[in-house]
Amino acid sequence: MKLFFKIIGGLFLLFLVASAVMAAMNWQMVMQIVRYNPLVIPAMYGEPADLQEANEQDLKFARKLLKYDRSFSDEAETKFLTQLDALNEQAATLSKAELYLGVARAVAHADNGHTNLSTYPLYSEFNHANVKFFWFADGLYIVRAHNMYADLVGARVTGIGNKTPEEIVGSLSQYLGGAANFRRLYATFHLESPQMMHAAGLAASPDALQLTVIDRTGQERDVALAAVSRDASLDVPGRRPFVTLQAIPMDGEGDDWTRTLNLTGSDAPLYLRNSDENFFWTKLDNSGVYIRPQLLLNRDDAVLVEQFEEVLGAFSDGELGYMVVDLRWSPGGDYTQVIDFVKSAPEKLSADGRLYIVTGPQTFSAAIVMTAFLKYYGGEKSVIIGEQNGDREQFWAERGPLPFELPNSGFSINYSTGYHDWANGCADRHEYCFTQNIIHEVPAGSLAPDVMIAPTFADYASGGDLIMNYILSAQAPPDQESD
Repeated sequence: MKLFFKIIGGLFLLFLVASAVMAAMNWQMVMQIVRYNPLVIPAMYGEPADLQEANEQDLKFARKLLKYDRSFSDEAETKFLTQLDALNEQAATLSKAELYLGVARAVAHADNGHTNLSTYPLYSEFNHANVKFFWFADGLYIVRAHNMYADLVGARVTGIGNKTPEEIVGSLSQYLGGAANFRRLYATFHLESPQMMHAAGLAASPDALQLTVIDRTGQERDVALAAVSRDASLDVPGRRPFVTLQAIPMDGEGDDWTRTLNLTGSDAPLYLRNSDENFFWTKLDNSGVYIRPQLLLNRDDAVLVEQFEEVLGAFSDGELGYMVVDLRWSPGGDYTQVIDFVKSAPEKLSADGRLYIVTGPQTFSAAIVMTAFLKYYGGEKSVIIGEQNGDREQFWAERGPLPFELPNSGFSINYSTGYHDWANGCADRHEYCFTQNIIHEVPAGSLAPDVMIAPTFADYASGGDLIMNYILSAQAPPDQESD
């Protein structure tokens, strides 16, 4: 028996030693998980007796966000808690839409793009008006609609209720944190829902959306769009605003919807070609290559690192006259997956080659980091072109594996634990500089476009791409340059 306990004790000691060795070997990763990837402890309240108690439980749990999120300043924390207190006083009468907006407004005080109430309920739960909007350089347009409103596709929205679209977005921006262009982009989800607009005090009824539009014939008219309930049985995939521009049907549309563009294959501009694929690349005339990653993660059994390796492997060092990395539709992912690519890509360019980095308001999170990497490692060859990306150079990101979910409404709050500064770097400058940044960060400076190009609706509707037109013209031999 003593021998048995000695063996057990020895094995236990061996386990402890092995664990200590493994922890030491992976200490950096262990510390990263402990410091930046916390486990959210879910709410454990009893079944609520009524609406008031359900709302009170959600608001009580929402206060715990400050245990996990680090992006709030002291002033923002006070505003966050004050807003929740005010909501709690209305708990007996708050509708779900009012609760959503109230919590969203409280969280938005962090003014951080990664710290927001999830927009998922806006397009999966609350009603909609059978149209989808998108902002262009010349205003807000309806880019797709149910067939009953087919004549509204391509219409410019000049009024919503008794306000202009710009005034409406100004009001809706209080429910989102982050850069102004990011908030404007995501506010289109609120615009789709009469229920949400009514809860925000921006629509007279939760059952209809009143618009003033100038249609494609040039006629100005007032239209009332009846609200339609969401089908609760549908498993709605996550959606980002840029999907609205796709030239193919969106999930759930089928043949019931009319869209601005109906283009497939080579008829579609590169930025919309094969838009249902996470990674797309093709060779271009005059020794060029076009690369369009979307989510910077492995998807559908495809390994992102290997996809980038395939592109680079197709060219010898110094072979390319130009490379286009289109990040317009990239919401982020894991930036460590692109590090080998961003360091090697400039080597494929000739001495006078150009590395074009295409950005826009949807360029976010790890895609902003990728922009910084490409600018830094590309040096004088790098040209950022398009629109301003969707966040500042300094932001908070990172989170744990579990969502911060309110127990009764199911609303999920995105929280942030790690600091980033891709203009100057944050290693040795900030207490919560994210672990991976300490290893990989670069002082890229401003990530504002060197060449600002923002398309109008007519540019989009033409099926062309102003940005690629500019690039291809710049890279064409003198005798081929367009006027």
